[in-house]
Order: sequence, then structure tokens, then C-alpha cells
Amino acid sequence: MTRRDAIIPRLESLLAMLLRYGTWLASGLIGVGVTLALLHALPATDTPSSLGLRLITAGIVCFILLPVCRVAIMLVVFIVERDFRFVAIAAAVLAIILAGFALGTRSAKTQPHAGSSATHPAK
Repeated sequence: MTRRDAIIPRLESLLAMLLRYGTWLASGLIGVGVTLALLHALPATDTPSSLGLRLITAGIVCFILLPVCRVAIMLVVFIVERDFRFVAIAAAVLAIILAGFALGTRSAKTQPHAGSSATHPAK
């Protein structure tokens, strides 16, 4: 059995654990956030809980970060294994993800927000 054959099951186990617990964490955050938002949005207040909305957002962010973490873990494992072909592939995938995040963040800052006076001029 080669060293690579011994590492692959460990890598698969580590990635499965990351996805399993990450999914549970994200789902739990969203569930608690929805519960808090619904409990706080009583007829008297009619506004959802700020904490509830933040927890929902944190859960969504966790779901978005799970694949990114998976690629980052694979990159580290491939570096340790000295498998430079897969290091290059994983690094390219991470670079594409980061470029997409940077471009999305930049364009979100330069475009006017929905509901602002720039998109709905006064009559």
C-alpha cells in the first residue's frame, strides 16, 4: 500500500466530517434564526428579530463556505502529499472562487441599492 493509498481514505473521512458537521451547524443556525424571527414578529411589533436575521445570515454564509473549506483542505493535503498537479488545480479553483467573491463584492458596492432614491427618483 502506497502512502497515497493510505491518505485518500483519511481525506475522504475528513471531508465527509466537514460537510456533515458544517451542514448541521448551518441548518441549526438557520433554524434558530427563523424561530427567533418568528417569535419576535408578533402582531404588536411586526418586525423580525435582528438576532434572528443575523443567525439566518450566518447559516447561509456557512452553507456558502462549506465548498470553499473543502477545496482549501484538499489544497493543504495535496501540498503535504507533494502532488503538485492537484495543488495547481485546487489553487486555481480557490483563485476563481476568490476572484468571483472580489468581483461580486466590488460590483455590489458600486451599484445603487434597491429602494434607494437613485433607483426611484422623486416625482
